[in-house]
Amino acid sequence: MGRTDDKADAALRGDEHVLAELASNLIRVECDNLVERPWGGDWLKRFKKIPHDLASGSLPWGESFEISAFDADGEAGRFPSNIRFDDGSRVDLPRLLKAQGDALLGGAFVGRYGSCFPLLPKTLDIKELLSVQGHPVGHTEAYVIIDAEPGATIRLGFNRDIDAAELIDELNHGIRQQARLLENLGSDADVSSVQQIVARWFATRDADAESLSSRLDQAFPRRTAGAAESILTELKRLYWHVLDSMNAIEVRPGQIIYNATPKRLLAGSGQAACAEVHALGNPEGLEILMLEIRRPGPTFRAWDNVRFPKREVDIAVAINALNLRATQPEEFVCERCPVPGRDGVFVSVDCEHFRLEHLMPDSVCPIDVPASGPHSLHCLSGPVEVTSISGRAMGCLERGESALVPVGVGAYRVIAQTHADVVRVTLAQD
Repeated sequence: MGRTDDKADAALRGDEHVLAELASNLIRVECDNLVERPWGGDWLKRFKKIPHDLASGSLPWGESFEISAFDADGEAGRFPSNIRFDDGSRVDLPRLLKAQGDALLGGAFVGRYGSCFPLLPKTLDIKELLSVQGHPVGHTEAYVIIDAEPGATIRLGFNRDIDAAELIDELNHGIRQQARLLENLGSDADVSSVQQIVARWFATRDADAESLSSRLDQAFPRRTAGAAESILTELKRLYWHVLDSMNAIEVRPGQIIYNATPKRLLAGSGQAACAEVHALGNPEGLEILMLEIRRPGPTFRAWDNVRFPKREVDIAVAINALNLRATQPEEFVCERCPVPGRDGVFVSVDCEHFRLEHLMPDSVCPIDVPASGPHSLHCLSGPVEVTSISGRAMGCLERGESALVPVGVGAYRVIAQTHADVVRVTLAQD
């Protein structure tokens, strides 16, 4: 390594000593790759050990991109993972993998997936409803519930058969009504004030429009009397009509949910599974912290639960990408099944594109992991130490931390002094 090089520069240009060190240890990503979302909550900073006095901007933090190294996905490209070397130098992970993919990922992996990591694991902190959405065929999602307030639910899968044309018409009408509402309130209406006034009212099923009148009068004195209440009543009917068309699944810490078209609906069709319609979170505002595992790719937003300011939706594309047949809540809930011959190791989701293993070491039971291709580790409770089978230290992970495991690590051991929970996400192998 040249005198003026820092380790990040040396790794990018292929210094053999730096690359050898990098390829044989955990590549820990920095924990501050956080994204503001209107539905975000208060738990992510605690989970990531982010100082409470660190301002996050006008919106709460809603998600953390854990291993983000797939520039072909626009969202992942905007929020790449970063790694920091022991000399303080930093590099973003996509750039490093593009430069040194063969050394860190292996030629076979690069030949199949390219010099990238073709999954997009995130930690979501959900305090309000996310939009009603879907993804392309073949893009399924797994949710590992880290924490949840008692009674918290998510909406997942239609609970009755849906007529696509009818739903598209209803949602388009709802979008037009949102625009009418703003026109009625005045051309200079502050949309953030609209959201503050109506959000909790929409989420309270039995609240009537009269309970809003005095607040609307005070905030929007030039509105047409009665017109706003009429529009809001119609929008509220649609808000609950859409939510009530989906399964409400109660979630609890430790639960695993696999969002994919049930196998019974695919039998004999030759079609690939896709994510079912979902609106993560709940109208009651009960908070949920979850690890989400999915492939990079677009999100098709069908409806945003009458949120202001109005975000972009693509109603027809979203609805046409979804399974519109009825599903049951139990079809999405997974069990952690013990892996035979591997004490403390469980598997919950093993699908075409990824596999979720749950490593649960404790003071008397370390976990041995066989050599495999590149994969990710996500520490939900810890700390844990990772060593080679011979005992060489390879890195540590604490609660809320994630790492990419390069191909050069080979077999390794996960050690904990108390009970720990680490999710290991591997890709489909030939």
